[in-house]
Amino acid sequence: MRILHLANLYAPLIGGLERSIATSSEELIRRGHEVTVLTLATPAAPARSETIRGVRVLRVPSIATTALPGLNQDPRKPFHPTAPDPVTTRAIGKALRAEPYDVVHSHDWLMYSYLPINRGRTKRPHVHTAHDYGLLCAKKTMVPGCPGPRLSRCIPCATGQYGRVKAAVLATALRANAHQGIDLVTAISSSVAGALKDARLPSGIPVKTISSLVPDGLDDLARATKRPSWLPNTPYLLFVGALGPHKGIDVLFAAYRKLRAGWPGSEPAPRLVCLGTARPDTPEVPEGVVIRHDVPHAEVMAAWHGAVVGVVPSIMEAMGQVAVEALLARTPLIASRTGGLADVVRHEESGLLVPPGDVDALHAALVRLLTEPGLAQRLRQEGHRRGLDFTAARVVPQIEEAYRECIAVFNG
Repeated sequence: MRILHLANLYAPLIGGLERSIATSSEELIRRGHEVTVLTLATPAAPARSETIRGVRVLRVPSIATTALPGLNQDPRKPFHPTAPDPVTTRAIGKALRAEPYDVVHSHDWLMYSYLPINRGRTKRPHVHTAHDYGLLCAKKTMVPGCPGPRLSRCIPCATGQYGRVKAAVLATALRANAHQGIDLVTAISSSVAGALKDARLPSGIPVKTISSLVPDGLDDLARATKRPSWLPNTPYLLFVGALGPHKGIDVLFAAYRKLRAGWPGSEPAPRLVCLGTARPDTPEVPEGVVIRHDVPHAEVMAAWHGAVVGVVPSIMEAMGQVAVEALLARTPLIASRTGGLADVVRHEESGLLVPPGDVDALHAALVRLLTEPGLAQRLRQEGHRRGLDFTAARVVPQIEEAYRECIAVFNG
């Protein structure tokens, strides 16, 4: 098959979503397909065609990178709204007329520049993957307890992130879009799939749950990478992610203070190591915590492998690739019972699940794993087996099947 991915960002700017697209693209190429990623040009990677690890990358302009760069909060990362960008729409149409792609696979709001032209000569079978809650939530996060999208709620909720004017524009355009031109939707977790009932999708559109994925061999990488010198020489707990309350870092800090205060015996309590990006809302860091930024991925995997306990205390997580990486590194894991994390971690089998935001429950789970070595060892083994379910070798065949189903739906 000839596959065209549409993604707002791609290498060298890469996060969880972009890494997932790169991993699936490279595995699809290994399996004999031709893959192109169409993405927005950035100051670091201007508009052009190039090849990265076998993947053809087309970088196209947008209003945000040509006429109105002020739309970008971060000028390195162009922002695509919930409405078509005419400059990008024209570039996508040109790419589709130039190549006979068998399927288009969109991954984020860049899709909104494709939907208006998914007809005539540029019409193709179209899969959209919901990597988050962005089809119904302007913040893409769907905080727990949200009763569902409604402009009277969504605009005030999103104002803190975007400002009132941009929040109103994004939320209004999102609710106005009927998403005509999608033939099949995949969701990266059962939580995301369930939320799609409140999105404006065409009646009867198939929705499949296909998890996000990580590269094969991360377990080997974790074992083979030399232990980073910046890690404590004593036992440590590990957190990886943005250092903000949305990732539960304030809850973790509170539970860690409680752990240190009640730690028995003469040996000190384990250190807490946090790897991630500082934010304006990062809370005060407790004593005994090690903070590191911009850690290479191989060292992150090595850090997971050496941790006595890993913690993913997010308030909401669409899927949680970081939890998969911890499982593959054989880290005894505690995660919030929220969103897609509840799909990844099976309570008492591959990890422990605690209610999001519950300091006492997180503290109790930490004490349990630190004082029950048999449980910790069992979770290391079962967690690794569970993590393998989210590797490219197991997930990409499901993506291929989704493409075949989409083409069949498209052809009637």
